[in-house]
Amino acid sequence: MLGTKMVKMRNPRSEQNHFFELVQTRLESEELIVDKVAEVLHLSRDSAYRRIRGITDLSVREMVILARYYGIGLNKLLGEHENAVVFHRRPFIKSLDDFKNHLIGELQELENIRSYSDHHVYVQAKDIPVFHLFRFPKLAAFQLYIWLKSVYDFSKIEGLHYNLSMIPQELIDIALQQNEAYNKLNCSEIWNDTTILSLIHQIEYHYEAGLLSSKEEALNLCEEMHKMMKIIYHQALQGKKLIRVDEKEFGSTSYKMHYHEISLADNHILAEFNRNQRRYFIPYAGINTLKTGDPIFTKNIHDYIKAQTKKSSLISDISEKERNKFFIRIKNRIDRLKSRIEKTDPFM
Repeated sequence: MLGTKMVKMRNPRSEQNHFFELVQTRLESEELIVDKVAEVLHLSRDSAYRRIRGITDLSVREMVILARYYGIGLNKLLGEHENAVVFHRRPFIKSLDDFKNHLIGELQELENIRSYSDHHVYVQAKDIPVFHLFRFPKLAAFQLYIWLKSVYDFSKIEGLHYNLSMIPQELIDIALQQNEAYNKLNCSEIWNDTTILSLIHQIEYHYEAGLLSSKEEALNLCEEMHKMMKIIYHQALQGKKLIRVDEKEFGSTSYKMHYHEISLADNHILAEFNRNQRRYFIPYAGINTLKTGDPIFTKNIHDYIKAQTKKSSLISDISEKERNKFFIRIKNRIDRLKSRIEKTDPFM
């Protein structure tokens, strides 16, 4: 019977043998490799056994299926250096259609992670996770506006210059769906005092440069920021995600919020699911995203994020004093922005 130890193959140096050694490292201690291979590939136990022993060749399709299931990078089997990591990316955003497809792809990633009951998502929030902004139509439009105009220089739609009211509704709808999907994920977020500053500076810059349509529009963004932070506060208080805001109805998904005193370097996102799989995402060149399921690399990222949480204060569920002080500082910053907007008028 095949136990948790790797069976000996006819050719111990073959790529197939090495691949099954990698599969073995992804199994739980109580799992039998022959049973798992048979289950994933929909084979009989004998057929799985013959592939593991090397009696039957593993097809490319079968190897890809197993590699995807266990998050194994095939680069090592191709003779690349052991420190090489394969990242996947979508087509670089060059058009409005590319932008829309990217948002749809991100939504599908969130829904895929959610399909696993044992999932958990870790977010190191250098900036406010955009999924929080996407709950609010004006903030969602503003964030999309920044990406379209400032990052990708899509300055016109149908020959007309962008303003917030012209952001295509279908993009806002996808953003809203991303928020709804994110609200159903078990999450741990690491924030610090600079996390909110990027959004504050963006609103202030676009207002002072006359790139918003009115003072009222800028103040509306401030008001939605207040509402967003109230929701995040209540989620931190309860340790759960809010489903219905008005009724303060919380779902079953967990929400853990950590406060880190030192500035965070990147917007890391690490998803864990299906017991032993991980997927890591990091943005580049705007909102283009690189992702990898490389087991060694994602384990390193997991250890790094865990170390950051240990250096942080957990301000969800507990630490009432720390939590209140943190959110009061954020409220004061939004209030100061609102006051500056009320005292000036670039539209005169």
